[in-house]
Amino acid sequence: MKALFIGLSTLDIQYFVDEYPHANTKIKTDAPLMAAGGPAANAAITFAALGGQAVFYTCIGVNTFSGIVNNDLHKFGLKVIDHFQDKPFDPIVATIVTTGNSERTIFTHHPHELKLLPANEDIKVIDYDLIFIDGFYPELSLPIIIQARANGIPVVFDGGSWKSHLPAILNEVDIAICSANFLPPACVNTLDVTNFLKQSGVKHVAVSQGEKQIIADFGTIEIAAVNAIDSLGAGDVLHGAFCWYMLKNKSFELALRLASKFATYSVQFKGTHQWMTKENLQLFTNDAIDFG
Repeated sequence: MKALFIGLSTLDIQYFVDEYPHANTKIKTDAPLMAAGGPAANAAITFAALGGQAVFYTCIGVNTFSGIVNNDLHKFGLKVIDHFQDKPFDPIVATIVTTGNSERTIFTHHPHELKLLPANEDIKVIDYDLIFIDGFYPELSLPIIIQARANGIPVVFDGGSWKSHLPAILNEVDIAICSANFLPPACVNTLDVTNFLKQSGVKHVAVSQGEKQIIADFGTIEIAAVNAIDSLGAGDVLHGAFCWYMLKNKSFELALRLASKFATYSVQFKGTHQWMTKENLQLFTNDAIDFG
């Protein structure tokens, strides 16, 4: 199973504290976790960890942190296609403070609008079973998902937050899995979001709500209560696992149910990638497993 993931790559610097610090204080913590991050990046890493062949199309370029980001992505078996390879590109850095109850505060910034280089001829859409986009870098993703729609290749969209360029993107999307923060204009609740996406041509829609139930167009999925340590990247894990299970089982509902268990399990570990042990992954590839 081969999937192309298109979107944001970041350097995540994550600190863990008992509670969020007050103003004008200095908090001493353990050394932070540093890892490649971003919605599409973490989804691709999850897909690869489960055994899929993940290709990640992104913008890293040459900067102070590019070596760290590239090394981390390759460590997880991703093939990385960097649109700005060997060219200067400002890094996207995210600083995360995670508290003892697994809540997190993130400081980061959106990437600038791209000045496009010539199209990458290494990307042949028909080589992939699925395309995943996170809504960033529409200059890269839109031409590809238009080709995917024309060739009957499913496009999965991660709706983290509304962005002004998304109407053109959504016209080419088959499946949208959004966060509760994804609110298109004039939408105030999940029903509004679902109707908006369906009217845009999206076939299947789901909205995740952290530890609360997932609301999908087929019904709801209850989320098991666990001892959550770190929720950073849980939505990305959900999306990457969904892509793998969707290709494996060809069922939107089954893939979403299995992926939700997977994501719930992952929040019991510090960091976005620490759950990726050999033993855990052997469990996750068994559809019948109860992750607890």
